[in-house]
Amino acid sequence: ILTTELIEGVAVDKCVDMDQHTRDRICAALLELTIRELFQFGFMQTDPNWANFFYNERTQQIALVDFGACREYNKDFVDLYIEIIHGAATGDRAKVLKYSQDIGFLTGHEAKVMMEAHVDAVMILGEAFRHDAPFAFSEQNTTRRIQALVPTLLQHRMCPPPEE
Repeated sequence: ILTTELIEGVAVDKCVDMDQHTRDRICAALLELTIRELFQFGFMQTDPNWANFFYNERTQQIALVDFGACREYNKDFVDLYIEIIHGAATGDRAKVLKYSQDIGFLTGHEAKVMMEAHVDAVMILGEAFRHDAPFAFSEQNTTRRIQALVPTLLQHRMCPPPEE
């Protein structure tokens, strides 16, 4: 039996013309949802299609649709992964490296250039967590900086990332 529920709202990719305060609230809600999915629920909707995320302006809530790409994450993985995120958020490169090895992103035997590129990528992704003030995503060049590291990551990777 397949059941559905009518979701009120608009796909978040259609919210670009809303006022800045509303867009900030939507982004904060999406970031909180992502963190709660992984670290609290251990279960995440992993389809990056923004049409699967709806914003209800009346309730100011995010609603998700299409759960075909959900993943469950075990506690051991989540416990290690949160240490990587904490290291990125606090600017602790050594912590990012240690837990990246513990979780299996790295073996510990990679070339120095690979380890540095991996940690650099994680630190770039952690920038949003390092600010007390609102983070201006639109003013960042995150994608370009990560893309610049990809050739090194592909050339020197010794193991596939963990299945999770």
